[in-house]
Amino acid sequence: MTKVFEGDLLSKALEITEPFLMIDSFRLSENGAVGYGLKSLTNEDWFFDCHLKSQMVMPATLQIEGMLQTMVMLIYQTVDHGKARSFVTDIDVKVLNAASPGIDIEYEAKILTARRGIFKGEVIGKSNELIICKGAFSYASPHLMSTPKID
Repeated sequence: MTKVFEGDLLSKALEITEPFLMIDSFRLSENGAVGYGLKSLTNEDWFFDCHLKSQMVMPATLQIEGMLQTMVMLIYQTVDHGKARSFVTDIDVKVLNAASPGIDIEYEAKILTARRGIFKGEVIGKSNELIICKGAFSYASPHLMSTPKID
């Protein structure tokens, strides 16, 4: 059975609260290799009142935050971090289409490599089959890094 994180459970796992929580839910694929974040955009979302009001588009920075939150949830579900946290060290992002009220963005995250506390992965944000945004990310988990032993 796939565990779904939403509401307080998601907020607690990320240590992020509204209004900065940029995914409404997160679930892990059956094999644990892919994480899915979902953001349903409505006219009520706070950022539509203060960003390009005549066009009503989600700010690119918040789309990137949605990708980051999805990736780090996948990392936390793949490797037990306890109370320790990972932080982003590198970002390469493309925002390709507008995200407006009435659409759902599904972020699909995959870890490409995980070595000595460094995770590299990719996230694609889609609405239906239209790619809204995509990015490559690197995260560091210092508590998982080993130091060389010198004799």
